[in-house]
Amino acid sequence: MQGEGRNELNPMDFLAGEGEMAQRIRAFDWASHPFGPPADWPQSLRAALSICLNSAFPTAIYWGPELRLLYNDAWAPIPGPRHPAALGQPAREVWSDIWHIIDPQFAQVIEQGQGLFAQEQMLPMRRHGIEEETWWNYSFTPLRDADGGITGVFNSGSEITENVIQRRNAEFLVAANNAFRTAPSPDQALRFSLAKLGELLGACRVGLRERTQIEGQVAFAMIYEWCAEGTPPSAEIAMPSQVGVSLQEKILSGEVTAAALSDADLEPASREYLERVGVVQGLGVPWVENGEVTSVIGVQWHKERVISAFDISAIERVLETTMGWIERERGRERERVMASEIDHRARNLLAVVQSVTRMTTGDDVAQVKADLEGRFAALSRVHGLLGQKRWVNVTFQELAEEELAPFGPDVFDRIEMSGPQVALSPTEAQVLAMVLHELTTNALKHGFLSTSDGRLALSWALPDTSRLDVCWHETGVPTNGPAVSDGQEGYGSVLLHEVVKGQLGGEMRREVGPEGIRFDLSYPRQADTPGPSPSEVLRPSPEAPAPARSVMIVEDDVIIAMDLAATLEEGGFARFGEFRDSQSALARLESERPDLAVLDWTLAEGTSEPVAAWLRENGIPFVVVSGQELSGAEDDPRRGAPLLIKPISYTALLSTLDRL
Repeated sequence: MQGEGRNELNPMDFLAGEGEMAQRIRAFDWASHPFGPPADWPQSLRAALSICLNSAFPTAIYWGPELRLLYNDAWAPIPGPRHPAALGQPAREVWSDIWHIIDPQFAQVIEQGQGLFAQEQMLPMRRHGIEEETWWNYSFTPLRDADGGITGVFNSGSEITENVIQRRNAEFLVAANNAFRTAPSPDQALRFSLAKLGELLGACRVGLRERTQIEGQVAFAMIYEWCAEGTPPSAEIAMPSQVGVSLQEKILSGEVTAAALSDADLEPASREYLERVGVVQGLGVPWVENGEVTSVIGVQWHKERVISAFDISAIERVLETTMGWIERERGRERERVMASEIDHRARNLLAVVQSVTRMTTGDDVAQVKADLEGRFAALSRVHGLLGQKRWVNVTFQELAEEELAPFGPDVFDRIEMSGPQVALSPTEAQVLAMVLHELTTNALKHGFLSTSDGRLALSWALPDTSRLDVCWHETGVPTNGPAVSDGQEGYGSVLLHEVVKGQLGGEMRREVGPEGIRFDLSYPRQADTPGPSPSEVLRPSPEAPAPARSVMIVEDDVIIAMDLAATLEEGGFARFGEFRDSQSALARLESERPDLAVLDWTLAEGTSEPVAAWLRENGIPFVVVSGQELSGAEDDPRRGAPLLIKPISYTALLSTLDRL
């Protein structure tokens, strides 16, 4: 039979299919809609909708004078929660948030009758109650009715937000990396990166904070913060009580943490913090080192936004680059400081060696040589011990054991040591090492080490945290020999008294009696309590009229200061005084003035800059000595003065002072 086997034509076949939108359109009550029943729809709409519903590409149709919406399954996610209510609704209502952008585009297509292609079009949609920055590629194509008039617009396209953000973030990271490579300082590179990150994310504040401890609590101190125009800076310190304990705990666990005023379960303290700093949303991205959060980048916004994985990725990359750059710069700075410090310490040690050499005298060359070797060995031992401990936490007991160790392990059977663990500063360690060496040398010659019956009780105590008392008590030794002679003291005996007094600001006493020989040493340990300057010159001047030219010495190493004083007197200068710090020197200058001065650049208690400023103001010339290359501001009052690098040439010093 003719026509047998052919499908019967159904006017509703254009709505055939099992897709969601095909079913929704078939089930929709079109009778009360301006379109009317689908059976009455014009053929041009039927044909366009058939193509739309069977396309795998996101496609929609805007039809009629109100541009009411029909769309396929692939297009349904685009309006977000507006689907499925968007079906059959006017475009102006569905897209009220972006109507100001797409309305002129619809008008152009309808008026000109030509298609339009929008590439990388930014549409600020509010699909989830928050305005999002979305990017699209799409086309508008005019649809005509049977009479040739334009009655609708065929729309196809796709969202490219991820692509745009990825490319933009990549461009930003390239610029940030270039900034870090070419910036003249870490500070400028950090400022540039945070500012560009703030602009990229549309934020009002971006800050880098570093972990610290305040009143026993973990806190985050601001390193640098970028603020958008019109936004004041936030607090320098962020405490748990301010930002909320739960948020702080999340950050400290290494978790990327966000908070917004719209969060129903937001902690009251966090809500108060956001309101106080004038933002509605914040994000914290932590940096973890060795399992512990050490820094965090905080980003804040004046209006709430959707925070994407791309946003967090960009922040993390900036944080990674920033922290890596900061660590490299800190490493370079540590190397620079270490090299400078090694140079400084080496020069100072050479200066001490020079002074010890010049001040060691005697009639017997062999004995002088032995004394020098012993004193140099003592300095070497303490420097070796300090080096092992990285110049920190050398204890008094370690120092004493190091000095007595060369006499063999059996010697400790005759020594009783007692005292608490006392960590010494490098200055304390070096001075006490010289003192212990002189006491040990004296004991070897005349004391407990010179006889098998000798014993030593070495004890130390901290009556309070600001003072150290040391007792060296020898028993079983002769008390009427050279060790207790009242004759002229040698360099070693003078050193015991003058070094303790001048370098440590303490005192040392010797007692001789039936119970043996006892030395008691006591000195203050407070860093802000400088000791007095030596009150007597090591080598007394001959009984002759004092030279007219007096010289002030500001030097924190008492051995070097003592040697300088003796050298200057031998060179025909008068001693004005030796001072270990600027404070004591300025106090003396209030009542007397020297003719000349010798200033060490760096002192244990600060620098000699205040003294140099006073001397310049009062027209008194001075020489600067230093154990390292000079640093400091260009307007430093010491710049321009004659400079001698330690260990100095005393001939050059005397010649320079003569010229001045």
